[in-house]
Amino acid sequence: MFEREERWLREMGRDAADKAQAETTPDDALDTAIRSGIRQGRQRTKRRRQGLFALAGACALVLIMMGWSWESLVPQRAQSIEGPYPPLTGFDFGEDVTLNAANAHGLIQPVHQSVSEGDYTAGINGVLVGSQQLVIFYTLENHSGQPMKLLRTDIERTGSDIPLESFSVMSPYAEPDQSVHRSWLDIRLENASQLADEITVSFVVAPYSTNIAHATEAENEIRLDVDISLDLGISSQFTTVTPLNQMLEIEGQRYDVEQAILSPAGIVVKATVPNSNTMKVTGLVEPYVESVIDGEAVRLASRGAFLPGEDGQMTYFFDSNILDQPESLTLKAGGLLAVDPSTMQVVVDTEKGEVIHSPDGGMQFGSYEDHVLVLEYREEDERLFGSVSFEPEFVDGEGRRHTPREEAGSRTTSSMDAGAKIIRQYIYLKPQAYPQPLTFELSSYPGAIEKAIEIPLQ
Repeated sequence: MFEREERWLREMGRDAADKAQAETTPDDALDTAIRSGIRQGRQRTKRRRQGLFALAGACALVLIMMGWSWESLVPQRAQSIEGPYPPLTGFDFGEDVTLNAANAHGLIQPVHQSVSEGDYTAGINGVLVGSQQLVIFYTLENHSGQPMKLLRTDIERTGSDIPLESFSVMSPYAEPDQSVHRSWLDIRLENASQLADEITVSFVVAPYSTNIAHATEAENEIRLDVDISLDLGISSQFTTVTPLNQMLEIEGQRYDVEQAILSPAGIVVKATVPNSNTMKVTGLVEPYVESVIDGEAVRLASRGAFLPGEDGQMTYFFDSNILDQPESLTLKAGGLLAVDPSTMQVVVDTEKGEVIHSPDGGMQFGSYEDHVLVLEYREEDERLFGSVSFEPEFVDGEGRRHTPREEAGSRTTSSMDAGAKIIRQYIYLKPQAYPQPLTFELSSYPGAIEKAIEIPLQ
């Protein structure tokens, strides 16, 4: 599961830098074509407009005399889809297409549940439910007078101690010195069957200190469990499944796009990578969904992906504006992510502080302190941002297999530097001595077979 979380987080980071522009600005070429067509239409109709004006006036007079209205004869766009809930207030969604559309159309379910423990209070304000998505809007209150750290969040079925197989991010980031913080958890589920009517959202917090600045647990942590009910019936009324059954083949490598699930919380695209491929195919190059409303194209950004598992199945998540009733939705990409599987290893000597081998020599040693290994990769090609991810296990110098610490696993951060994205992989090793060197298998790495891809989703 670790490699799936890594890829999901990187997919989120890949779109964050240009998200506002990507979600609200049409593709330049398409926008130019649309506007050019509008201009041509105006030029062709202008010459006829004067002759038609008198006839239109006469027809309008007849219609009025007969008790008809002109609007009744003009094709009208279908009425917008409206949900049952009032708008959620107190949260700034910025330019987030999905959240703004869902809130404007009444699909964010209000919730008024909170739990207090000591100086801390966690409250759930609302929830947006999709087929494999949950967005949980919450408020944290800190009355201790000291900075607070939100260490982690857990989600499980109420009454169960087994967390849902999901990955989430907190957006925007909770600053430790805020006494009242409002944000949301953006959650992607492994499969739709994990959704339950009753779930428990747990917020684990602790007094902030530099020792736990990057930690996910602390000795003095406090757990706040909030039980909430989900109205799955309402969300299902606004969710549709579209079979696609499209087989892509590029330079002998296949990628089968099977179905799209459209919901107010996001668009899900399911695909399978056949095991007959000779290269390691891990997804699409720069995938997005183009939504056209009133002739204007809106780019719905990728919001993460589960990498292909042993069965080859993978899932992409995209923003959604289906409540605005787009005229068309089209999955677009620039090709397939594919690399030679024989090169997918990173060999590291933590004692010498060096990377002995990586596929293209681009993986660099960052640091190894307190059993946390940091590896760095500089991604120059913008189209391939988010393509580095690791398998959960690694092998030591004597051939024994190991996994990272269960409570921490691994995580990824990224930053921009002179037009390149610097990916930092943090791998939390169990405290013990490891025979050197350590060999890590890669689940994906930058490499592409380029070809324009377009698949209608509705």
